Amino acid sequence: MKNLWRELRRRHVFRIAGVYAAVGMVFLEVIANVLPMFEAPLWIGKTLMLLILLFFPVALVIAWAFEITPDGIVRDDRAPDQAAVLPPALPDYLIIAALAIVIGLTFADLSTQPIVEEREAIDAEVSIGVLPFVDFSEDSSNQHIGNGIAESVLNALAATDGLRVASRTSSFSAKNSNLDVSEIGGRLNVTEILEGSIRLQSNKLRVSAQLTDVKSGYQRWSKTYERQFDDIFSIEEDIARSLVLALRGPLELGEDSIVQSWTDNVDAYELNLRAKYYFDSPSQENFVKATQLFREATALDPNYWTAHGYLAFCLGYASIYSSYSDQAVTTAISTELALANDPDNVPALLIKGFMADAVDIAEPFYQRALSIDRDQDLALYTYHNDYLWPQSRHLEGRALIKLALKEDPDSVLLLQPLAMLESRDGNYDEALRLISNVGDQNGGNFLVSSVLADVFNRQGDATRLKQIAEESISKIGRQNGFMLHYLIRSEWMSGNNQRAFKLIEEMKNARDVGEHMSATVIGLNLAALGYTDEAVGWLVQANREKDFWLRWHLREALEEYPELARSQVLRNISVQLGLDDESIAKRRARYIDGAIDRPGFGF
Repeated sequence: MKNLWRELRRRHVFRIAGVYAAVGMVFLEVIANVLPMFEAPLWIGKTLMLLILLFFPVALVIAWAFEITPDGIVRDDRAPDQAAVLPPALPDYLIIAALAIVIGLTFADLSTQPIVEEREAIDAEVSIGVLPFVDFSEDSSNQHIGNGIAESVLNALAATDGLRVASRTSSFSAKNSNLDVSEIGGRLNVTEILEGSIRLQSNKLRVSAQLTDVKSGYQRWSKTYERQFDDIFSIEEDIARSLVLALRGPLELGEDSIVQSWTDNVDAYELNLRAKYYFDSPSQENFVKATQLFREATALDPNYWTAHGYLAFCLGYASIYSSYSDQAVTTAISTELALANDPDNVPALLIKGFMADAVDIAEPFYQRALSIDRDQDLALYTYHNDYLWPQSRHLEGRALIKLALKEDPDSVLLLQPLAMLESRDGNYDEALRLISNVGDQNGGNFLVSSVLADVFNRQGDATRLKQIAEESISKIGRQNGFMLHYLIRSEWMSGNNQRAFKLIEEMKNARDVGEHMSATVIGLNLAALGYTDEAVGWLVQANREKDFWLRWHLREALEEYPELARSQVLRNISVQLGLDDESIAKRRARYIDGAIDRPGFGF
């Protein structure tokens, strides 16, 4: 041991260690101050520190094996020489003491840092909002492509550990708010914003993307791609990988693709993006367009299970605007095909629950859909409106929606059901506030119009109820009688019973010539006008037709019209659908007792 100590001193190993440590500390101090000036990501500094630590033993080995002489650096092959003159001992001891003190202080500092605060700081530094890429094409008809690129990148980033990504709905709505980057970043509570643009001419696609630091306003990364449209998958992959590299470092990237396109067929992908563009703006007309486009996408790629799932949802939900019998078979085919190949296909699970004959049959499909971390706003919207609301399980619905809104505060699919709950409870101003900034307030948005109509109806404001009903019918159609229901109510609320009855007769005549008109709407309005027996007959017909609006209105109708509640046949229908008090109480008790899985874990 004494000989080893002597050799370490003779070969100047301690002095090399001291010089290396001193230079390394100075270098780290410099980069700690310089890198932030260039908005460099944290991983660069961490990587340099790791390299300095790893090369420290290498420097010691080199100090042992080589010697600096007047002839240059030569290998020191001399045997240990007890007579060799050693350098003064004091500097070596001081260097050893200094190294020991530095190492001790470093570990003491690390051990006393609050881990929670460090984790929060890291989380705050790696948060991002992805805005839709703006369409600058000459005819401005390709916004669906800009939305699709942004959504693909967003989903890839959201699946990356250590990155906090603002929700799609909040990010997309922020883009339409005419705010600057710093304001959008504050609204989304993120430190980075990705925005971009696209331009498509013939088959040539130009995509520009920029990552901007919210606090400083400087661009951290930008790139422009000019390629054929067939390369759209590689563009999305390159953007996503570049962002992960900039925000998390190279260690987060593997060899596998991080963007999931679910198809290799570019044309099918473009059709799916176009279909989703219409799907995200719900109306009878847009559902028809989306359905046709999803059909075309699946025809080009029969294994495109994502498109199959959305096609199934569109076909099934179209029964709201048409008839159950027209949609049941085609919906079942698409649904089973999607779920057989993709058991986690959320739209397919939701529509299987929606099309079920009774509440208890539907329940497990909704539960499954809500446990999957995809399409969560669509899942909760469908679960609430088509499962909880018909059962009057409003407290459960409110709790789940408010929890989801913490992550996605601008989703109309979440704000609409919450607004409906507020309207039902008499909180009309709050209901109107919730939907005041999420869509056309003059009849052009079905979800917004449904809230406005419900509020004005419960307030007894016949004038405004008639106005929104007429505006909605003018812009998005009669919707199987949904808005005609409110138009008829506005007439009899104003005392115009003759006009109300005439509108009911028009609905009957429309059915006679093949137009789909809800038997539930006809029955409810006949009940309001005092034609109870005829109303019961129409509601029974609605049950035969599996009219969606019967589920939605039945419990409230039996409370509002005592004459209907005295009908044994309607009470039997309520039991058949699982909407009687006893069935609902058992279901609620199982939920509270934890006998069934509570939904919402995906939030």
